[in-house]
Amino acid sequence: MNTLWTDDARGACRMLPAHEPAGARGGVRVRHAHAHAPASRAVAADERRVDLHAHTVVSDGTLTPAQLVQLAARKGLAALALTDHDHLGGIDEARREGERLGVEVLAGVELSVAHRGEDVHVLGYLVDPREERLAARLAQLRVERAARGRRIVERLQALGVDIRLEDLPPAQSVGRPHVARALVDKRIVSSVQEAFERWLGDGRPAFVPKAKMDAAEALALVHGAGGVAVVAHPGLLSERRYAIVRELAALGLDGVEVEHSRHTSEERRRLRELARELGLVETGGSDFHGENKPDVDLGYGHGGNVRVTYDVVTALRERAAARR
Repeated sequence: MNTLWTDDARGACRMLPAHEPAGARGGVRVRHAHAHAPASRAVAADERRVDLHAHTVVSDGTLTPAQLVQLAARKGLAALALTDHDHLGGIDEARREGERLGVEVLAGVELSVAHRGEDVHVLGYLVDPREERLAARLAQLRVERAARGRRIVERLQALGVDIRLEDLPPAQSVGRPHVARALVDKRIVSSVQEAFERWLGDGRPAFVPKAKMDAAEALALVHGAGGVAVVAHPGLLSERRYAIVRELAALGLDGVEVEHSRHTSEERRRLRELARELGLVETGGSDFHGENKPDVDLGYGHGGNVRVTYDVVTALRERAAARR
């Protein structure tokens, strides 16, 4: 059973004593320590904090992959999943830094899915970044993202807003947060939130819908790349959120993001019960974006309301192995 605590008093990060060997402290050595340590220490290793949902400048975060891993090390995280939107380009850099600092880096990606009229996000974990079909589809999505970014800027210009494509911060996977950041930098709005509320959010004057794949394709791509598929932040979906989880499970979903910075305690309880009923892995993460979501702390969420432990990584690996 996955260890997922939301009580911050219980969730304080356990630091290993200084006399323990480096191999027990984290990163890619976790499995080695788990295999050879006494049972009591193996349990403690499983309880170390991880974050399985974080973004970098490769998509809509504000830290580079190396900087994100450095922050993870300072926070005492044993493992970190990079889950940039439609892009796996930050994985190699993050892994090099993770090897240096003792933080295990999992290859991940966040996909936008159209499912029965709703925008659903699917997290793919443990995928092979070089698998040809996934890489080709992601490249296509990034081309469509860039075109969408141009259309958003054109709409803003038509509305009299002084903004150009050159004003957007550099990114390999362009999204609305890049436009929002440019509006902030040019002092057209005071915050990213204001940019979305005034111009960029769904139904606002400069909104442009993004290209999405259907759920079956997303799950097939993730599984074809050797990974496992998890529905992201289902608590942010419509009133059909629990029905959507059931529908995706019928298509081959592997897990549910139970712990998330914006999930209420009641949503977590219901999602946990549903995951256990459907035999899905209970996962979680902060959904860290750096300065684009300044109230979300890597590994801890909003005000310490997220705690995910290393045994979730183990559960994901077991699920992936069972699919092979």
